[in-house]
Formats: sequence, C-alpha cells, structure tokens
Amino acid sequence: MKPKMTVKNRITSLIEARKGLAIILLLVLSITLPVMSFSLDNTQLLESAPIQYLPSAETPELNLSYTSRTTLIDTPVKSGDTISGDHVTIKAEWTPSLVNRSKLEIHAPAIPATLVVEENQTTLLVDTRALGNNATCSITSTAWLTNGSIWTIEFTGVYIGNYFVPKITVLTPNGGEDWTTLHNITWAASDVNADANLLFDVLYSSDSGQSFETLVSSTNLTWFEWDCTDLYRSETYLVRVRVTDGIYYNSDNSDSSFTAGGMVTTSTTSTTTGPTTTTPGIEPRIIAFVAILLISSGVMALVVYYAAKKWF
Repeated sequence: MKPKMTVKNRITSLIEARKGLAIILLLVLSITLPVMSFSLDNTQLLESAPIQYLPSAETPELNLSYTSRTTLIDTPVKSGDTISGDHVTIKAEWTPSLVNRSKLEIHAPAIPATLVVEENQTTLLVDTRALGNNATCSITSTAWLTNGSIWTIEFTGVYIGNYFVPKITVLTPNGGEDWTTLHNITWAASDVNADANLLFDVLYSSDSGQSFETLVSSTNLTWFEWDCTDLYRSETYLVRVRVTDGIYYNSDNSDSSFTAGGMVTTSTTSTTTGPTTTTPGIEPRIIAFVAILLISSGVMALVVYYAAKKWF
C-alpha cells in the first residue's frame, strides 16, 4: 500500500514539472528561432525586389528638344516655350539604358488633335506639322524601366508653330502702265514652309480700288494673261493678287493706278427744238359737201331761171 502524498509533496512535484517544461521550451526556441529569422529575411528580400533602390547614377532622365528644317541643332524645350519652324520635330530622349520602352504624346486641345508614338526605344521623334495648325500643346513622355518602374514627365503650355502667313508681291502692272490688249499680270510669292501648296486669286478694279472683280481663282501659277481690249479705257485701274496656303491669307495691290482698256467712250450732243404749230387741212368730206352744195345751188338757180322765163 503506497503512502499518501502530502500537500507539500504535490507542490514540489508541480514545481519540478514546470521547470522541466520550461527547459524543453527553451531548447525548442533555440532551435527554431534561427530558421524563422532566415525565412523572414528571405521573404522581405523577395517582396522588395521590384522596387529596389536605384543608385543616383542610374536614375532615368529625359531630354526634350526640337529641330526643324531651319533649326538643325537640338534646342531644349521646357514648359511655356514658344517654338516655330518648318516641320517642327519634337525629340524625347531617355537615359540611361535601363529604359526599355517609351512613349511620346503631343496634345493640342484647341484644334483638337493628338500625336502619339510608342516604341521599344529610348529616343522618339514626332513631326508636329501633322497637327494641321498652330496651337498651344501639352507634351507628355513616359518611360518603362527594366525593373518594372514607370516614369512620366509632362510639359505644359508649349506653343508650336508650323504654319506661316505667305508673302505676296504684285510685279506687273504696278502703276503707270498703259495696256490696251493682251498683257501678263505677274507676281512673286514665298512661304516659310518650303512644301506649302500656294493658290492665288487675281482681281482687278476700274474705280481705284473701291470695288474688285475676279479674273481667276485658285490658280497655282504666278502669272495670268489678261485681255483688256473690251474694257472701257480709264486711268483708274488696279490689280490685286491674293494668296493662301490653305490656312492663312495675304494679298497685295498695284502700288498705284494704271491705264487700261481698248474701248474709248464718245460723248454725244442732243439738239433741242421748240414745238412747231401746223394748221390742220380741210377734211375731204367737207370739201365734197361744199362742192355738192354749190352744184345743187347752181342747178336750182338754172331751173328757177328757166321756169320764170317760161311763165313770165
């Protein structure tokens, strides 16, 4: 028969059991903590890999510039600039080589028009003449990096001018000429845009420029053969030539009036005569009546005469 455990013995046993459990827990923790620490460190590295720190030497930079047919050297572009020329070409160049794709977008809300190019290149070019008119634009360039990052830079309030008012000068007639038959009206025109398609309207005035009549419209020649034979001769003729590039208009007149026309106007004088009075003649019926009356009277007189002579 086992002796009964006293309360004191039970307490002692519980204390010993707890000590043993604590020792076991310490042993387990000493083994598992290094493994857990290594696992947590690896997890942190994997999660932060897509947004790893880029050294300052590798930070992507954008160089935005433009050239034209008259401005051949790359000229920097910044917000608020005014740039113009024949075929203004915007260039967006990203550096360094960690950029593997880029996009260049030019938006002109007033036209409205948008030009976009996107390629697997670090340098992109856009000819802004394709906008179709001059306008204030926003220019946005986006770059995709090899590590998955995306960079976007926007330039605002950039005025881009590709179109210009053409110039026109009337050469002949330019004042003082005397034209009566066939003559050539000639002029000279120019435009900053070398490939602009210029069209011309030719007009003339016979009243020193108060009004004009059209001779030809939308011709692409720089001369017009004018036959002024059938015009009334006058010293108050002027010629006007109007030019357009499809967007802008300009015109030039003869510097002074000239003489033209083959028809001479003649003045006629009218003779005024006073009213004339004519005496109306006797109508034939009246004459016949009078004649018959006279004849009848004569006959009656003869009858009366012979009757009286017979009876008396």
